[in-house]
Amino acid sequence: MGDLYALDFDGVLCDSCGESSRSAVKAAKVRWPALFDGVDSTTEGWIVDQMYIVRPVVETGYENLLLVRLLLEMRIPSIRKSSRDSQLMAYWRIGQI
Repeated sequence: MGDLYALDFDGVLCDSCGESSRSAVKAAKVRWPALFDGVDSTTEGWIVDQMYIVRPVVETGYENLLLVRLLLEMRIPSIRKSSRDSQLMAYWRIGQI
């Protein structure tokens, strides 16, 4: 039997950021439907666009879902649940973006 090679070409031969970002938005709408009440397609498009910027911090696919929520809370601060969320947003802006 021959050797098996498993290679990750994402970002080299293909770019899955758009697909994974749109999937994360869909999953976030299922996970947190109340947060997405009144969110229009323009905001969803903005989130997908921003995912290209924050993509380098993603190590595992589930993190896309969390980033979608974080971006939504950045875009619409009134949906944040606590002051700790504000601290996280401040760190995110300073440390990552």
